[in-house]
Amino acid sequence: MRAGYEDPFDLLEERHVLSLILYLSGKENVTKGQIYTDISRGNRMPDKLTALERYGIIDMTFAPGTSRAYINLTNKGRAISESIQNIRRELNESPE
Repeated sequence: MRAGYEDPFDLLEERHVLSLILYLSGKENVTKGQIYTDISRGNRMPDKLTALERYGIIDMTFAPGTSRAYINLTNKGRAISESIQNIRRELNESPE
């Protein structure tokens, strides 16, 4: 993982992170397998998920008796997702 992402904003600049946050915004209890299939199988994705959890953007909970993790946005993650969606809307609006 890149230098521990001293500034959390650095994490958002990483490849697939914005897409991942937006992907999670419309879903609940997403598995890592779904993320790897739908977003990226990159070998750094597990590190990005760990960093997102460390910064309180996602929550990973494990099903009892299994190694299957379910991933959801936290309240902070939902607020960040909403901000990203607002920026996307602004960028797509026609200039006045």
